[in-house]
Formats: sequence, C-alpha cells, structure tokens
Amino acid sequence: MKLSGTIDVDVPAGKAWDFVNDIGRFSSCLPGLEKVTQIDDRTFDGIIGATVGPISGKFSFRSTIVENAPPKAMVVRTEGTDSVTKSAMSGDLSLTLTELEGNRTQMAYYADVDIKGRLAILGDMVLRATATLLLEEFSRRLKRALEADVKSV
Repeated sequence: MKLSGTIDVDVPAGKAWDFVNDIGRFSSCLPGLEKVTQIDDRTFDGIIGATVGPISGKFSFRSTIVENAPPKAMVVRTEGTDSVTKSAMSGDLSLTLTELEGNRTQMAYYADVDIKGRLAILGDMVLRATATLLLEEFSRRLKRALEADVKSV
C-alpha cells in the first residue's frame, strides 16, 4: 500500500525538523500510540493500538532512521507485529521538508507499507481507508502541536 501527501505548517523548516526529530514531541501526534522508547539516536521501539475493520490489535514495532539529510529529508524503516492476529507490517516512510515563503514549511511524505497475515485479508480498500483516517488525525495533531510549540517560544 502506498500513501503520500503533504502537511503545510506555519513554522520555519528548522523548527519543523527539530520537532520531527524529537521523538517525545513527534510521537505525541500519533493516534493510538501507547508507548515509545528511544533506543539510540536512530532507533526507537513502540506499541500502537489500531482498529482495522472488525479487528483491533496492538502492534509492537521498531523504527529506524535509515537515511538522514538534516534539515531537509529522512527515511524511516518500520517493522512490527500485531499481538492479536500475528500480522506483520513493514514499511518505509520518506519525509521531505521544503521551506515556503513567510516562514512556512511543507512536509511531504511518501509511505510504502506491506502488511501480511490476517489483516492483509481485509483488503487494500479497508486498510487504505483506515490509514487515511489515521493520517488525517496525525496531520491535525502535528500541525496543532508544531504551531503551538512555535507560538509558545
């Protein structure tokens, strides 16, 4: 499953980059995230709860920054397993930040996600609809948190 889009925020690219690289602040925007633990400067583990169609579960995952070009781009590889269905998920997320006029930033993302197991049986349409809803909520939270963070400085 491939997902892409942009999130425009009213903050300079440097501030957006700092936010994305602060796992505590960034992870607070992820819907369903129950726990995140930073292993080192490029790796973190976590647990995220999600409902896909009629199935609810918890994914234990490990994410690793595999490419990093501050303050413009990064690629993060994530692999995880659902505790209920034992479905496996792996994916790469590419994030590119572009400074716009007026201290604004466009965050472009591209995700290539592969799901195997019982969750994959639900089909691309159900998975895509769930992912789209989660991305919309994430985008709202990220925009709100980033812009509030800059205003409080």
